[in-house]
Amino acid sequence: MAKRRKDPSKTSPAKKATSKRAVAGKVRNKRRISKNSGKADATPTWYSVIRHMFTSEDIAHMGSQGLDLGNYQTVKEHAPKIYGFVSSKQMPPGKPWSDAWVNTFVNWMSAGYPKGTDGSTVSDLPDLEEVPDSNTKATRIRKEISNLNKTELATLVKAFEGVMNLPLDDPNSYFLLASWHGMPGDYCMHHIPGYNPWHRAYIIRFEDALRSIDGCSKVTMPYWDLHTALPAVLTKAPFGSYTLPKDITGGYKKGMKTSRYATSAITKNLKTRKVNEDFLRASKEPDWEDYTGMIDGRRNNTTIAAHDNGHMSIGQTMANQDIAAYDPIFWFYHCNLDRLFWDWQLNMKATTLKTLLSTVQSTNSRNIFTIPALQQLPPLSDDPYDFTTVKIVDSINDLDVDYAAPSKPPAMKMIPSAKGSASAADQFKVHTDRVNVRVKGINRLKIPGSFTVHLTKNGKKIASRGLFQPNEAHKCSTCVDNAHVHFDFEMPLKDVANGKLGVWVEPADHTEFGDRFPNKLMGNPTVNVRLLLGNE
Repeated sequence: MAKRRKDPSKTSPAKKATSKRAVAGKVRNKRRISKNSGKADATPTWYSVIRHMFTSEDIAHMGSQGLDLGNYQTVKEHAPKIYGFVSSKQMPPGKPWSDAWVNTFVNWMSAGYPKGTDGSTVSDLPDLEEVPDSNTKATRIRKEISNLNKTELATLVKAFEGVMNLPLDDPNSYFLLASWHGMPGDYCMHHIPGYNPWHRAYIIRFEDALRSIDGCSKVTMPYWDLHTALPAVLTKAPFGSYTLPKDITGGYKKGMKTSRYATSAITKNLKTRKVNEDFLRASKEPDWEDYTGMIDGRRNNTTIAAHDNGHMSIGQTMANQDIAAYDPIFWFYHCNLDRLFWDWQLNMKATTLKTLLSTVQSTNSRNIFTIPALQQLPPLSDDPYDFTTVKIVDSINDLDVDYAAPSKPPAMKMIPSAKGSASAADQFKVHTDRVNVRVKGINRLKIPGSFTVHLTKNGKKIASRGLFQPNEAHKCSTCVDNAHVHFDFEMPLKDVANGKLGVWVEPADHTEFGDRFPNKLMGNPTVNVRLLLGNE
């Protein structure tokens, strides 16, 4: 792969936005204590109130002493110590909490440290006055592809044709940028905490390449809303396909043309694989790990599951991680996924590093934002972009990007939020009408490429979920680090009751093993079924 050239005249979106914030005098998370003592909040939760009581300065000060005030579990475990500090007016230094604040914290402790499930509304905490964000508005507004006018569409066509016709080693060429995701670059992050940040940076880098074409300096990358059928325009040149201009590793030859299923099949597959249902479930999750899914043993039926099954629904090229990004639909698909990620951040009020970290519970996930070496998003962290997980948290102020709402908001019935276990400190109820079937312990490394796990009842398929991976997973570092994977099938109890259940794994490529991969070669995975708990 040709080395990317540095353009000294180019300023990255992150650097432009940083300068923009400085001019606007933007200030975040600066607490002021009013003279009015106010009243304590009687029913505070972590997401509605408590996480907002600790400023960035508080978090940094106590972090140097090994106490992470931005983390729910840490604050919960050390709540008595924290109470001792704030009630004695020792902390925060020079800005002690009022009695109302102290009592609010006590109320939270007394209630069993409730985390809360809805971060969209922050309670009016007495004495908490934060300097509001500036009314910064993005200049890059990404629209639903079907909502582009004729001029916008013509410019987008010109931009795509332009990058496709650039020399292959040009830093803005379609071929070079697509090669970063799979073969031959192999930089993409999947099934790990950096998945969403990496793809956000990838989309803005591609959008900037489109803007490098003469006459296209203001083009934005549209998204395809998966609740609508694949728009006809995406089946036509230059969006319908791409032809490899040279051989690449993995045996993919010059002249190979990308392919995908018919529009009707894609629509059916998205529904069968419950892609939109998984995204909807993810949108209601308050924790980063549950929103992302799969990592740290979390349920695999939210964002990552939806992402993988979306790729496999579109097929054939999109179902193959080695070459998925060469199919032009990849960019429209992933632009939509970034829109959903940003919507979740807005709903959770997690658009700053501090507030985003307050949704992160596990050490592995937290490390990608707090350890400089793990903040890197190669090759997107190279000059002139220098993207890191921290520099792309705020889509508007870091990247100057926002999204126009889809023309037809989805009318989907939300299923109850439920999990297989609950904290003993919480009150919960048992959903006797719903179960989760987990297939776990699948060693993915010997399975050739992406694959599907089918759940059957009396020999008939009743649900299917897939995993998106390279053809040689054993050579993929992120695959090796996450060799054993699990799948969650959440469904009504009646769908699995009174019958014999079965599981079989189908490789996307039937060449070597046919349509059933041997259990013994993937570690003899197991299955468990459990009722679900909820606190709604």
